[in-house]
Amino acid sequence: DVVVIGAGAAGLAAAHALTAGGLTSAVLEADGHIGGRAHTEIMPDGTPFDLGCHWMHSASLNPFVETADALAVQYERCKGYGRSAFFRNGRWLNDAEVAAGVQAMEEREAAAATAWSHGEDQSVLETVDRENSWTEYLDYLDTLNTSSDVDQISIGDLVSYNDSGETWPVVDGYGTLVSRWGAAVPVSLNTAATRVCWGASGVTVETNKGKIQATCTVITVSTDVLRSGNIRFEPELPVEKQAAIAALPLGNYNRIRLEIDRHVFPDDLAERIVVERSEHPPMQISLGAYGFNCAIGHVAGRYADWLERAGTTASREAVIEALCHVFGNGLRAKVQSDRQSAWRGNPFVRGAYSTSVPGQFHQRSVLAQPVADRLFFCGEATSTDHFCTCHGARMTGERAVSEIQSVLTDQP
Repeated sequence: DVVVIGAGAAGLAAAHALTAGGLTSAVLEADGHIGGRAHTEIMPDGTPFDLGCHWMHSASLNPFVETADALAVQYERCKGYGRSAFFRNGRWLNDAEVAAGVQAMEEREAAAATAWSHGEDQSVLETVDRENSWTEYLDYLDTLNTSSDVDQISIGDLVSYNDSGETWPVVDGYGTLVSRWGAAVPVSLNTAATRVCWGASGVTVETNKGKIQATCTVITVSTDVLRSGNIRFEPELPVEKQAAIAALPLGNYNRIRLEIDRHVFPDDLAERIVVERSEHPPMQISLGAYGFNCAIGHVAGRYADWLERAGTTASREAVIEALCHVFGNGLRAKVQSDRQSAWRGNPFVRGAYSTSVPGQFHQRSVLAQPVADRLFFCGEATSTDHFCTCHGARMTGERAVSEIQSVLTDQP
């Protein structure tokens, strides 16, 4: 009945829903593993490391929480991202200074909400206070949340996301969770869709291993994969669909892990620190999370692209230099191995997650619309309130199958 292109969270959700609905499917994945941007690697010391998504955002609304419980995948319950400490101008900020940062963030959110309520779909850069001492850090935070820089982000992304304030990290790895959840789905790995021919009689999906005919197809690949032309459509996608794809490009977000004894850091220090240095972008670093011997730096947007192009040594050095700025140069000798993600260079994704460019937030809804009852689109970029998340991708996969069921029920 249905060919599903992509076995990330959206594709796996579609496959589960198709089976539950009594429809037959073939699931294709160009990569050698399932999960897409949910991917966990096991480090030499036996600990898991998420190269992609790691937190179950909006946990009370997130279907993966129930899945994690059912599959005995360990996670932590916490409010927000937990406690952070800020190192700026050579010293730790005190509670009053951090409280001022919280107030600045609230004022920033209010400014975006006000502009949006006035119908102004503009960039974050154009909307928020540029003079506050917290502006650079809050720009960085928005870039982490969207994977793009503030001049590239529609304020629609800031105000439309459904955030319950619960952000629960998956200790065993979000990739581990998704791969266990998807283990029962038959997937053709290393099978790249290269052409989709569609029309009144159905669809034919051509792959590097042959052709598959079906009634319709679910397309879950990222917007940058769609933009790349690696999958050709015959006939071409409608102009409005191509415009939506172009308006929702992927930014970049990489996680850089250093293996280092967690006892190097003070026991009473917050698990997450933010290091701010002149002439360097801020960097958030997780220290010894879950008792693991590691420090993980987070970079996003153009800076993540720059570091990824510069190479693994440059990425490693960026985190080490930030840590040495706080704890002294003696820390350098205590760093052992390192591992980092490189999502821009991943040919099966080509970036981190989608951003609606200024003036184009509405394109998320346009991208989600089916074409001729043959092509059904899902993935985080097609969500209007849970974009940029793994659970958002899952929800859209289930939505696409609901649309297919309605179409097939109406057909003679």
